[in-house]
Amino acid sequence: MRRLVFALASLVVLGFAGTASAQVTIGRSPATAPVLGTTVRGSTTSVFSISSTGAVTRLSGTAIRLSSTAVTVPTISIYCNLSNCITRRMRVTIIPAGQSADAGIVNFRVSNLTGATWYTGAPADGSSITFDLNPIGLLGTATFKLGMDVQLAAGSALGVETFNYTVTAQLL
Repeated sequence: MRRLVFALASLVVLGFAGTASAQVTIGRSPATAPVLGTTVRGSTTSVFSISSTGAVTRLSGTAIRLSSTAVTVPTISIYCNLSNCITRRMRVTIIPAGQSADAGIVNFRVSNLTGATWYTGAPADGSSITFDLNPIGLLGTATFKLGMDVQLAAGSALGVETFNYTVTAQLL
């Protein structure tokens, strides 16, 4: 009986040994980047910082944000559903996507990591970020908040800008 159970368990594990990319799922909540709301552009390029708590601060420039409320900061969830996640580290990369001439993400910051630990320490802020996580375990989920700095071009039309980014993860 023990041999039968062991054989069945081995088949289940081997059956789950598909490609590494099929084992990692990334969720973004909300699915879009933070929305600053309506902004009035100034005569110079402006940069707004969005903290991991949702607070928005103008770092430079003359643009005015018409709302003073906090924004919803993205929570990134990385779910790993198979056995490779027990022993293999994961490399996470975050890059801006779909930038326009009027607006774009110029800096990312990662904070509030739960469900995992950094392999070599928390990543530094940057225009793109790559970092490694220690194994998150079978059916494990790692989550973190993604703050960012966004740049608005000078003299653009009044309005609401959207920002996008891409998060990828691969097992090492």
